[in-house]
Amino acid sequence: MNTLLRALKRNAVELPMSVREGLLPGRPDGSPHPGSEEAEAGRRMRRGFLHHLHPLRVTERALDPTVTLGLGIATLTLAVLLVMTGVLLMVYYVPTTAEAYGSMQDLQYAISLGGFIRALHRWTAHGMVATVALHVVRVLAMGAHRGRALNWLFGLVLLAVTLGLAFTGYLLPWDQLSYWAVNVAASMLDHVPWIGLWLKRLALGGDAVGQPTLTRFYTLHVALLPGLLLVAAALHLWRVRKDGGLAGPGAQTTVPAWPHLVQREVALALAVTAAFCAASLIFAAPLGAPPDLHTPSNPEKAPWYFLGAQEMVSYSATMGGFVFPLILLLGLALLPFFDREDEGVGCWLGAPATRNAVLVTLGAAVLAFALLEPLYLHAAPPASALGRDLLNPAAGMLLVSAIAFVLGGASTGSTRAAFLCAFAVLIVAMVGFTAMGLCRGPNWVFYWPWEAWPHGY
Repeated sequence: MNTLLRALKRNAVELPMSVREGLLPGRPDGSPHPGSEEAEAGRRMRRGFLHHLHPLRVTERALDPTVTLGLGIATLTLAVLLVMTGVLLMVYYVPTTAEAYGSMQDLQYAISLGGFIRALHRWTAHGMVATVALHVVRVLAMGAHRGRALNWLFGLVLLAVTLGLAFTGYLLPWDQLSYWAVNVAASMLDHVPWIGLWLKRLALGGDAVGQPTLTRFYTLHVALLPGLLLVAAALHLWRVRKDGGLAGPGAQTTVPAWPHLVQREVALALAVTAAFCAASLIFAAPLGAPPDLHTPSNPEKAPWYFLGAQEMVSYSATMGGFVFPLILLLGLALLPFFDREDEGVGCWLGAPATRNAVLVTLGAAVLAFALLEPLYLHAAPPASALGRDLLNPAAGMLLVSAIAFVLGGASTGSTRAAFLCAFAVLIVAMVGFTAMGLCRGPNWVFYWPWEAWPHGY
């Protein structure tokens, strides 16, 4: 415990220097030494930026599929498919409340290959949310954020933009499902203190989903967010190269990118494309009834990537809509500035002691979630608002995460172990709450996947 406290104190005292070094890699003033290799690389970058988005040489370790899991190339492939299919959909889609649903029907049933293109666009959007999130988890689990704070933040921006793209696109079919799903997701902003209502009105263009909302979502989806994604992705790839490629332990042997890396990238891109094309041929993108603006769906559900937050909001609006997301985001943003250990970088779950602590924590987190949910479902709800905020599964998992942070760090003397143990609990919580949300039926009652809903739903 003393080792952990000393490390946290030292990292907190040196936080300003860590932030400066992380956001301005190189010399203390952020500029490379004249004549240094970094300065020469900067000169070449200015001559040809695109040259720096792909390496000429890679480490042999980077070719191991168990290290990267191919998530970066999979994400890039899905992004290209999204742009291609999105441009084709724009030719026929009409972004007005009067014509949006009809144009979606034309795409689905009247236009040649329209249903396939729409399905491919939808499933690749869901796939990209998953691959970007998994990529962040992989970097976290391998400690690859160490010494790469700026690129870690670029990665978080990419995750946020990807979620924004998926969410803004979710409304565009303008059917019953999408209309009320966006209503539910937007209503969660009501619980953000001080700025929540302002953010909601900014997003919706008013107090309710309507034509201003559709116009704003369409503009964000086809112009602003794709532009931001392109810039953030280019900066992310550039920083990967500037930081020396894949993070790993010590000096590593390199090989030419051609043919070793390029052939693997092309093969994976083709495999991902084939898999999603096959899925799009088998599973059509859903298109429900036209939206009934006065009769909500039952149950009303946010898109799956926000279902975990909706489940937590059903326990406590304050905890699920503000406290839990805030702690998760702050923890991710501050991680590279407080975790400054070099041991175990590039290895799954770090050093052996850290790995053991995280694996034990994962088991304990699953057990804690499995106990907290049934207890809450069968217990009488607290009478006071404060009691509802403090006595619910989301608050319980935050408490378990705090305990894991202390015990994981104290048992290993490692700040990385402390953070990994805490995040392991939060990840289990988010996956568990999302699964719970998927199992909710009418009136937000829990049904097992094999149970039938009441007649009429």
